[in-house]
Amino acid sequence: MKLPSFFQVLKPTLPKFKLSPAVVLTLCWLAALIWIWVKGETFTLNGFTPFADISHRWLATAVLFIIGIGWLTWKIIARLRVLEKARQEAKQNINSAIQAELDSQNRYLQHWEIKCQRYLETKRYAYVLPWYVMIGDSQSGKSHLLNAIEGLNPLYQPDLEENSTDSIYFSIFNNDHAVIFDIEGALLTQQDSNPDKPQLYTKLWRHLFLWIVEKRPRQPLNGVILTLDFAHFLTLNKPERENTIARLHLRLEEIYNLTHSRLPVYVIFTKLDQLAGFTATYENIPQSARENILGITFDSLKTDEWTKELTQFWSEWCCQLNLASPHKMIESTEEKRASVFSFIRQINGAYDDVAELLQGISTHRGKRFHFIRGVYFLSTEQKGKIDDLFVQSASMQYELGKQTASTWFNRLSQPFFTQKLFEQVLFSEPHLASENALYLKDYHQRLKRFFILAGLGALAIIGGWHYFYYQNYRAGLDVLEQVKTFNHVELTDEQDNYGNLQLPMLNPIGDATFANGSYHDRLPLADMGLYQGNHIGPFVEQTYLRLLQRRFLPAIMNGLLIDLKQAPAESEEKLGLLRIMRMLDDKAGRRDEWVKTFMQKRWSQAFEGQADIQADLMRHLDYALKHTNWYGGRLAGDEELIKAYRPYQLEIEKAQKELNTLSIYQRVYQNLKIRAEEVLPAPLNLREHIGAGFDKVFIAQDEAALFIPQLLTLSGLKQYFLKQDSQLVDLTAMDSWVLNLSENTTYSDADRAEIKQRITELYLNDYTGTWRNAIHNLEIRPFETLADAITATESIMGSEQTIKKALDIVKEHTQTPNIPNTLDEKELEARLATPEYKLRMDISKQFALATSVLNTQDDKASLLQDVYQKLAGLHRYLLAIQNAPDTGKASLKAVQMRVEKKSTDPIFELQQMAKNLPDPLKRWLEQLAGQAWQSILKSALVSLETEWQDKVVKQYDRYLKGRYPFSPQSKQEVPLSEFERFFGPQGTLDNFYQQNLSAFIENGLTQEAEETLDDQTPLIRDDVLTQLDLAKRIQQTFFNAEYGMGAQFMVEPIDLSANKRRSILNLDGQLIDFTHGGKRKVKVVWPNSGNAQVESKITLVPTEANKAPRSLSFIGPWAQIKLLQSAKAYNITPHSFDVRYQVDGGNATYRIYVDEVDNPFSNELFRQFQLPDTLY
Repeated sequence: MKLPSFFQVLKPTLPKFKLSPAVVLTLCWLAALIWIWVKGETFTLNGFTPFADISHRWLATAVLFIIGIGWLTWKIIARLRVLEKARQEAKQNINSAIQAELDSQNRYLQHWEIKCQRYLETKRYAYVLPWYVMIGDSQSGKSHLLNAIEGLNPLYQPDLEENSTDSIYFSIFNNDHAVIFDIEGALLTQQDSNPDKPQLYTKLWRHLFLWIVEKRPRQPLNGVILTLDFAHFLTLNKPERENTIARLHLRLEEIYNLTHSRLPVYVIFTKLDQLAGFTATYENIPQSARENILGITFDSLKTDEWTKELTQFWSEWCCQLNLASPHKMIESTEEKRASVFSFIRQINGAYDDVAELLQGISTHRGKRFHFIRGVYFLSTEQKGKIDDLFVQSASMQYELGKQTASTWFNRLSQPFFTQKLFEQVLFSEPHLASENALYLKDYHQRLKRFFILAGLGALAIIGGWHYFYYQNYRAGLDVLEQVKTFNHVELTDEQDNYGNLQLPMLNPIGDATFANGSYHDRLPLADMGLYQGNHIGPFVEQTYLRLLQRRFLPAIMNGLLIDLKQAPAESEEKLGLLRIMRMLDDKAGRRDEWVKTFMQKRWSQAFEGQADIQADLMRHLDYALKHTNWYGGRLAGDEELIKAYRPYQLEIEKAQKELNTLSIYQRVYQNLKIRAEEVLPAPLNLREHIGAGFDKVFIAQDEAALFIPQLLTLSGLKQYFLKQDSQLVDLTAMDSWVLNLSENTTYSDADRAEIKQRITELYLNDYTGTWRNAIHNLEIRPFETLADAITATESIMGSEQTIKKALDIVKEHTQTPNIPNTLDEKELEARLATPEYKLRMDISKQFALATSVLNTQDDKASLLQDVYQKLAGLHRYLLAIQNAPDTGKASLKAVQMRVEKKSTDPIFELQQMAKNLPDPLKRWLEQLAGQAWQSILKSALVSLETEWQDKVVKQYDRYLKGRYPFSPQSKQEVPLSEFERFFGPQGTLDNFYQQNLSAFIENGLTQEAEETLDDQTPLIRDDVLTQLDLAKRIQQTFFNAEYGMGAQFMVEPIDLSANKRRSILNLDGQLIDFTHGGKRKVKVVWPNSGNAQVESKITLVPTEANKAPRSLSFIGPWAQIKLLQSAKAYNITPHSFDVRYQVDGGNATYRIYVDEVDNPFSNELFRQFQLPDTLY
């Protein structure tokens, strides 16, 4: 089977990958981190969800990172310790006199390692062959012994120059059976001959064995081959022999301490041929006998149990020699017979020396040490001096002097007892050596940890099986319980517009579906192979999906359909509703997050405070969006789905047709704005950016206009709009799908360019319009007091820089992009041709004039700085008024001086300066000046109102209010003197008006206030002005400049009833006598008498002589007015009216002639007059 391309790429690197504990721990750490964020939210442990809250997941992540950082720190510290140790060693080696020799030895070992890898054809060469180390004195015959072994050759020989100082004190031989390190005698004796290189051989010796341990940490060596010159060893005196044994024991102990291994020691006595009688004894033995082994391999591996076996071997060897000696003596010459006898005696006497040697090198004093595996005797070649130890010993005993020793003749040598020694003994038992004790200790610790982890893993597996078995068992019971609940739910026929009425059915069947989790997302071996959801889930889910498609989604569509019908025509609201309805219907263009966000908002409004209902609805909606396709079901011919969709089809098609009237560019731009609101941050708030001084200076006509969408800011332009080239078409495709346009709509490059250009135009208009509207939306707020005006002025000029910040933010988002001066001509042309530069230039042109007041040229200050100078004057002017002893009087004086145009004030100067400035600064300064003026007027009015109440209202309340004629039913009358003092020329009201109010009313200040204030409220209230007009009419009616208080009118008798012969009308003593037939006009004045008891009455004289006349009379200064008003008035014209008096069954009629304007008998004139307590 062919591997996928991914694995084919990785295959060459897989052999290099080692599954070390560090790698395993790292993978487990990563798996735990991924699991926390992927599955942690839904993980449940006995009904508890420890990671459901995102803060818990962050806490677990932090714990994992702390563990990971701790472990990594520990590893780094350990690595640093190793590096520090190596650095210290390297530092010491730099100053070491023998570093060159160590480097030379190390290079030799590295080259040999490479050669060995090639020879064995594997990188893991160390344990392919057993490794032995051969030690012995320089003349012990090691090299001749190795040369005698067939196939044993060195793999690498260094090329040393003649003048080279590099020396290698060992050789490495190998064949197909073993590797042997032949160590020269200098490393064994370690006798330093060069005082400049102290401990040279000791360090080379340690370096060699440390290298061996590094390469073979488990079993550094398989044995030690100890070679001794047998003849030479036997000739040593006691001190020399003890020194030799001690030296050999010390080297073996060093090998043990370095390798921590208990090794078999093979003691080989060479040069057996240098004992006299060797030739006579063994010259005639066959070839097979010469290849046999002469020696003993001990059966016991214990250190001190070789003595018996050695004694037995020696006895048998001597016995065999003794048995063979008669035959040798019979057939030999006398000289040979003497040689045989001498050889036997030498061997027989050598036992004690050999036993002493073995005892010495195997001494361990109760400690773990090497063991003697065998003792062997051989002769690799026959040459050199032949010594007769038996004869020498006898000569010394009898003091005969030292005997002359013979030598071997130059003849072809042949090995004795050599060939099978290595094949059958040394190379046949490589595993007798123990393993490295430190390695074993570490191995046992690792094995112990492994078993502990394995045990914990086993417990975890058992616990996991138990947990998942219980989980699936409980899930099965939950499914049965929920199904029973579902079967007992009664269907409802009530109209459902939100889906909440379907919850009694959906909740149990949904819980049953989710009891085992979503089987769609589970792996085959989920829950450790115990997962049962894939067996139960499909059956329950089928019912759940049918309910979602046939009841839940139609219920949601019902409510959306109602809103769709009520939505304004061609509105974005209708398009938004249509999007959601189409996405609920068709999965092909569905965007789950759009639907869930919309429905979450809708449900939160409908079920406020009912979080459980909202959560259940959202849970079912989420599953429906992932697993239902209403439109696909209808295409497949599902009659139930077709029938369920019919109530919505007509309205959806109608809405699609209606919304299709929008151009493609408007539709794309609307969608772009919607998308931007979802992606970009919150709108830019002008109030926040202008700062704390905003509310001191500005007021927004529309609060919504203070929020600039991020799409219409500089960052939105650069970071979002200009990056939507391809997404513009995608947005078009989405709405084309929503509006049921062709799903295959594609756009050519020209179409794309056209869309981009049109969208850019819409964006430009929207951008500039939004910022222009934001500027126009800012008005200078009304100042209720002088303090407000002063605070606003200080905010503008002070650290808050309110107006400057407002202009700065406009400039920031509408200015031309900066172009570096370092660009060359081509780069400049490219920069000017970019869409960003063109668009920002078009925006900047429309706001350049408005923000030009911030610009400075050369050393000239900006226009805004000149404005600050005028504002400083205004600030001083307002402070002077406020800090005056009587602020109201000072304000009133300022108003009068400005009205009379006696001086130019800072307000006027600021207004004049504003005329030459561009908007919006012009408008803001004009409004600031107007509002400052209004604050002065209001301050003056406050003072006037106090004086008004003290001088006018108090007098009115005391003498006029509630009295006749102002209250027709009152029995108290207004004294004429008080009437004249209040209403007369130069009276109380007239004087107050002329001295105080005329400046506000007659100079148009009220009209100015109406044009300035947003609420269109005049400075002096309309009802005050109305009462002042009434007071003026009263004055004009009852007073004149020539006679003072008084009114004139004409009275003419008109008619008298037949039962009365005479009528007499007395008006303050002015009599008008009328009889039948006599008519004349009489001029009457009011008042006609200053007497408070003056009487006015009408008297009718009857025709009968016996009846007394009857009268209707009134007494007092207002009696004349009361008498005329008590009659029945009719036949009213602008210049006259008739009054009829009915007295004692008769009546008399008079015609009163008055001026249309000055009618003293108008009840409305006095009845409507009610003097207000306040002025504004």
